Amino acid sequence: MSLPIAHGTVGYVLHRLDGRRTRFAGWERVLAFMAIANLPDVDFLFGFVLGRPGEFHRGITHTVLAAVVFGILAGAFCRWRFKDRLLPAMLMFAAVYASHLLLDALTIDERGPAGAQFFWPFSDGYYIMPFTIFTEIIIDGSSRTGFLATVFAWQSVVVLARETVIAAVLLTGVDVLWPWLSGARERALALALRAESEEDLA
Repeated sequence: MSLPIAHGTVGYVLHRLDGRRTRFAGWERVLAFMAIANLPDVDFLFGFVLGRPGEFHRGITHTVLAAVVFGILAGAFCRWRFKDRLLPAMLMFAAVYASHLLLDALTIDERGPAGAQFFWPFSDGYYIMPFTIFTEIIIDGSSRTGFLATVFAWQSVVVLARETVIAAVLLTGVDVLWPWLSGARERALALALRAESEEDLA
């Protein structure tokens, strides 16, 4: 199982980087982005209903195709509901969803096959980065009781605790640096606009 707090953290960082002016903002968007970054693991629920939680894990919900389809649907919804610009909204939602795939590709797989079929249906190959930096939470996906027992096992708690510390440090860094980063972006934009207007006058 991949790392829910890490996925949520990346969702938060992408929320901060999203420069779109939209009515869908504030903590609602923060929570939505964090949830979307974890959304591919909904495949556990499908298997849980059938009594085999791991049956579909890292299947179709863990593909680039799923990220693209989600981006289109979520972008269209925000265009309809919040009058967002369609293409930037689609790209941002697809990126948030796909961030899950990137972190999964950086996560140790102690049980084969390593990685996931990220490019299904165009390729049946399993992909994982040549180096991994995250520890996997080992989940017993063969039964509901096994699944719940391993989710709440001591090893899982330790991995989640370590993840929480890393996320807290990262989020603190992002929040501390954000005023400087956003100021730098605005200064760069102002310089570009000034250079453009000077070219028009010349």
